[in-house]
Amino acid sequence: MKKSLRYTVLAGMMCLMWLWPAGSVCRGALYSMGRVIHEKNSLYNSIFVYQDESVVTLRFGKRAGLHIQSQVDMEDLREHLLEYSKMMFCGLLYNPQPKRMLVLGLGGGVIPREMRYYFPDLEIDVAEIDPDIPPIAAKYMGFKTDDKLKVYVDDGRMFIKKQLRRKPVPKYDIIILDAFNGDYIPFHLMTKEFLKEVSGVLDEDGVVVANVFSTNQLFDAEFKTFLDVFQRCQVFFGDLSGNAMLVSPGTKCEVLTVEEAMDRAEQIQQTLELSFDLVEVASWLAPEAVLDPKVRALTDDLAPVNWLREQETRSERFSGSGR
Repeated sequence: MKKSLRYTVLAGMMCLMWLWPAGSVCRGALYSMGRVIHEKNSLYNSIFVYQDESVVTLRFGKRAGLHIQSQVDMEDLREHLLEYSKMMFCGLLYNPQPKRMLVLGLGGGVIPREMRYYFPDLEIDVAEIDPDIPPIAAKYMGFKTDDKLKVYVDDGRMFIKKQLRRKPVPKYDIIILDAFNGDYIPFHLMTKEFLKEVSGVLDEDGVVVANVFSTNQLFDAEFKTFLDVFQRCQVFFGDLSGNAMLVSPGTKCEVLTVEEAMDRAEQIQQTLELSFDLVEVASWLAPEAVLDPKVRALTDDLAPVNWLREQETRSERFSGSGR
């Protein structure tokens, strides 16, 4: 087995205690990511690219631990080595035939690259604030732009503001929020004011999917903020990682039961011939997830996200759940 985040049994058992998303994290790693093939301190990130045989890993940050942003097998680009990249396909359960997609945060480009593969006519806009990231994704991780997949070097919130000023305002069927790294969480991409701007470019049949941390009190604040803005929010909890997906459907898009999600996943799986098990991802939907009634929504003038993420989460997130 290649030395990657496809853990050995021992490494997996030890590391699962410490998983922490931007992509995934494993402190005290018992495996090697290989040799460093690129390193750069950009204006926004400390960037490291590793290679071990055909597996290339993109890591952000200087903090202790391994803040894995993206990981790809260059011999098999269809393989998802990190759990969160599979989870982000949960948006298809709400809109299985998207025509336009917006992604905030490029990383290694796995999500837009794979969505472009499965939907050849899908128009994809990616907003990435760090100008050093797109060339790295292209050179080392198999990411390519074309006439339908475009990358804009811009802050995600500023990009959406510009879209809102266009006439007519462009609408997206799927909006992916993934602009986080290991050292810092951009609070201005988590607030009620920001999500209201996001809702302005969301199609009525569309869906917003946000990759978040589920292992601290910030999760509750984010959940509350999504509920305040979109009125509805469903959660998919990762099985092997601390990742969770907050999913808010548009006004004409249905919320799902686990059974409905799995049925839709099976149909999509057969139609697209996905390289991973979307039915399993659908099974991670947690309609019974409960929200701390004391938590406050995040706003532009009250968003202590980097404090909240250090606080231990409540031990029970489900009522009547064995997970």
